Amino acid sequence: MKSTFITLCLALFIMGCKEKSQTISHDDTFETKIKKDSSKIEIADLPILIDSTDYLIHPIGYITEYDNSKFSSYSKGGGHTSYAVSRYNKFSITGEFSTIKFQHLNSEKLTALSDEIMEITAISFLENIRAQTGLQFLVYTIRDADTNKDSKLDFNDIETLYISTIDGKNLKKLTPEFAQIVDWKVIPKQNRLYFKSISDTNKTGEFDKKDKVNYQYVTLEVGDLTVIDYNPM
Repeated sequence: MKSTFITLCLALFIMGCKEKSQTISHDDTFETKIKKDSSKIEIADLPILIDSTDYLIHPIGYITEYDNSKFSSYSKGGGHTSYAVSRYNKFSITGEFSTIKFQHLNSEKLTALSDEIMEITAISFLENIRAQTGLQFLVYTIRDADTNKDSKLDFNDIETLYISTIDGKNLKKLTPEFAQIVDWKVIPKQNRLYFKSISDTNKTGEFDKKDKVNYQYVTLEVGDLTVIDYNPM
């Protein structure tokens, strides 16, 4: 039974490590926004309090059902239901969230990050900026559009970069429209967030070496965060 369990874990790990294949449909006859999937059941994780902040973060996602019957004859009912939504590690929260809600420590009021249908896959608190300036920002990786137009949001849709203050307010999209985020990093001495994305400029529906790479940054300060283009090439 132990060997069967190990085999199951390995199989699930391999399935989870499949390479992403984000695509874009350039057919303008369909909308990229989708309706909320009423068949999915939402559930919230217990709140997360990031050190040095005054806001609880409530990750909200979906109950997930896995069919394990093809891996193990010991699976009762042939399946497994997961009620876990998020994974928290120091200043980073990962998972697949339909939204995030914020709650001040001295209040019972919960405020959603956005009313738009989206899928949030990662949240990072910029602790080095807080330590240096006192300003508190959250950076998000978000799927905000059905870019391959298959009427659902999943790993085949592109991921974009967003930023907000610690209370979820002033949410701002940083990457260009329909651009896939590639990487980002903070340079504390400059108080800047640099990020790189790619746009499907040759209209093939996939990202390749012939597409345009966008190099941009924002200065992390109070007020509107202006995205600046730069060219390191």
